Formats: sequence, structure tokens, C-alpha cells
Amino acid sequence: MVCRKCRREIPDGSRFCAHCGIRQDTRRNRKSRGNGQGSVYQLPNGKWIAVRTVGYEIGLDGKRGRRITRSKSGFKTKRDAVNGLASISADRRPPTATFWEVYERWLPTHKAGKSTMDCYKAAAKYFQPVYPIKMTDITVDDLQECLDDCPKGKRTQQNMKTLCGLLYKYAIPRNLATLNMGQYIVVRATDSGGKNGLPSEAVEAIRRNVGVVPGADYVLCQCYLGFRPSEFLALDAANYNRQERAFVGGAKTDAGRDRVVTVSPVIQPIVDRLMGDKTRGPVFCTEKGATMDLKAYRALFYAVLEQCGIDNPVTEVSGVQRRKYTPHSCRHTFATLMKRVEGAEKDKLELMGHTSGEMLRHYQDVTFSDLRKITDAI
Repeated sequence: MVCRKCRREIPDGSRFCAHCGIRQDTRRNRKSRGNGQGSVYQLPNGKWIAVRTVGYEIGLDGKRGRRITRSKSGFKTKRDAVNGLASISADRRPPTATFWEVYERWLPTHKAGKSTMDCYKAAAKYFQPVYPIKMTDITVDDLQECLDDCPKGKRTQQNMKTLCGLLYKYAIPRNLATLNMGQYIVVRATDSGGKNGLPSEAVEAIRRNVGVVPGADYVLCQCYLGFRPSEFLALDAANYNRQERAFVGGAKTDAGRDRVVTVSPVIQPIVDRLMGDKTRGPVFCTEKGATMDLKAYRALFYAVLEQCGIDNPVTEVSGVQRRKYTPHSCRHTFATLMKRVEGAEKDKLELMGHTSGEMLRHYQDVTFSDLRKITDAI
């Protein structure tokens, strides 16, 4: 037998060379654990720790970043630590991001001309109501309401739909969303076929159940204030003028931002009760006084309609469920209530937060009785 390094003769079966000391057996011990099963280390205190990789962060450029691990410590022996690896779950809570966070991450990654990118940036402004909502919590109704609310023409709404699809295509492979909701929204432009307002009998049923059905007071107030759901939940006690009995709130458009909405006598007792001695904090809040998010309010809205006996049918298209009435329906209800009373269109537009009479008519439902009042007066 010849040494593999110094090439001198050594006894057969030698593990080491007697001349240079180099090990002759180059075979390595087989790994006891494969990749992904974890590693164990001894700590300075003599205890052992088991560590397992559960994933990697994904950067803005789509490349793999920092490793994410889970560990368990306190094992007395190495064998205990190795056995403990099996108890470390490789599953981890999926990452979450809001609509705005996904948009900010996607923006620098998309390759398109300046004109196209400017169109997407302009379209993104009209998704403001869903900016703070996690992508996994956004429903198709939330997105459709943003589209229906857009005061611009069909081209802008098409850009909104395209942008929405691009954001979901970016989010899904990064575990920030599971379904591309953008494919289910419909471009209607100025078509009046948007969401339905609650019928008068439904509003009356809600009014009768105030104090009986939890949340009925909130839904009734939204019907008589006309704020979008996100604007409604953002109303703060600091923005209420007690002397004039009016709220200052709203966002999204220049006309809709910080608009004044006077409180109807129908809901004034409710507002007085909710305000109490408050000087700050959300008016329409959770039981603990915290700001209520859209997801919780949506669940409350549907529960109120069900308990008040209001039929709210659900349709399903390609696995996506859509309801006839959503929290945004209250805004349409408010516009329809205004249509039935005398008043200057300019003032009604101010209450709705729009400058276009066409948009006001978009929100107003037309019924046979409304039309009959006109023809009977001819």
C-alpha cells in the first residue's frame, strides 16, 4: 500500500501514513440528516439547540434574501436536540402586506414606458379606500366599489383594472395573496348599473331594530351620512361640530376631502349617544373604543341585514362570492334619500363629495314611484 500523499510504502489497511501522518481513508461519513431537516449546536452553557430553516425573505428584485429560521433550545444532549428537530414545524405564518405596500414594492419592478407608468400612478389614487387593507382581506366588492366611485372615464377605470391585475400577479408568487381579484372587477364607467342602495323598507327595518340588533345604529347612521365605508369608520370626535351638528370628513377626491355633512334628525339621538363627552377618538368604533377596520364592519353589516330580515342574496362567479348589498350600498342609499327631497343639486353634490351631476345620478336609484311622482305632476 502506498501513501496517497508522500507515495511511500505503508502497511496494508493503514488509516494514517506513518511518515507524513495524512489520513488514507477519504470517504466521509454519510449525513445523518438531509438538507432542510435542520442542524444542532451546543451552547456555551452546555445545553444544545435545534435550528431549522423555514424560508427566505424575498427582496424587491425578486431575489432570495435573509434566511428565516425557527429554533428550540434547552436540550441536555445532542441526541435530544436531533430528535427535537422533528417538533419544529417548517410551516410559518405567511407574510402579509397592505394594498399600498404591495403597490410600493411592485412599482420599481415593473418595466414600462413613462406614459404607461404615469397612467398606473394616476389609477392607483382611486384605490385609496383599500390602501390600509391587507391583500388577503380585500374582497372583490372592495375593489369594485373603488372602480364604481372613480369620477373619471372608462379609460381610467380600465387602467385601474389592469393595475389591480398586475399587483395581484406580483403578490401571489410572494404569498401576499392567493387569488387574482382584479380579474373579477367590471369596468362600468358612467353606467348606472353599479351597486344597489338599500330599499326604503330595508332602511325602515334597520331603524326599527336600533337598540335591538347590535350594529343597526351604525348601519343606519351610514345610510344618513353618505360616507364611504372607510371614511365612515375614520370619523373622529374631533371632527364633529356640536353647535352645527355636522361632521367634517371624507377623502379620496378634492371635492370629497374634508366635506361638511350635517346630521339628519333621524340619527341625531344616535350620534349624541355615541359622542357623549368624547373630544377625540373614533365615533363608530369597536366595543373597546378602538378604530374598527373594514373587515369587521363588513361582517357587522351583513349580520345586521340578516337579523333585520333583509334579503341579501349571494351570487358566485368563478368561485368568487358577491352580495347584492354591501357597506358601500349605504352611500347609494344616502344619494337616493336626497333625491326624494327638495334641494339644490349643488348642495347635494357637496354632501356627496362630488362636483359632477352625472356622478350624483350614478349613485341615485330610480324606482317606479319616483318616476310616477314626476308624471303625475305633469
